[in-house]
Amino acid sequence: MPVMDGMVATREIRKLEHTRRVPKPTLIIALTGLSSATSREEAFSSGVDLFLTKPVRLKDIRKILDNWVGE
Repeated sequence: MPVMDGMVATREIRKLEHTRRVPKPTLIIALTGLSSATSREEAFSSGVDLFLTKPVRLKDIRKILDNWVGE
């Protein structure tokens, strides 16, 4: 991303949600080619809800989104 990476963006989103007292936080899914434990740890500490490593099957993403929308 030209201005900020996904972890910075996630932290900014979480900060904004906290400031505005958003009752239901946005679902944030990290879809990345980085599979290291450090990358996963940074994602979760930044506020990511789900960490997926490529390649990911489209039907798996569909199932995740269907469950989230159903909540």
